[in-house]
Amino acid sequence: AHVPMHLVIARELAVLGAHGMAAHAYPELLALRLPVEQLVTRRIGLEEAPAALVERPGAGITVIEPALT
Repeated sequence: AHVPMHLVIARELAVLGAHGMAAHAYPELLALRLPVEQLVTRRIGLEEAPAALVERPGAGITVIEPALT
């Protein structure tokens, strides 16, 4: 996303975001042995992915499944 940083600085705003979990934290996460199959709440096709990216996400994980050929 393009962020007009001159406005962020001028208005003394804070920019917050997340890029996901850092790779160094993966071993600790995997040690939790979470029931991944229960975390997946929705499966969609690749054609539905663009619309899903702009939706407000709910709880759970959406898996994008490629079309089978």
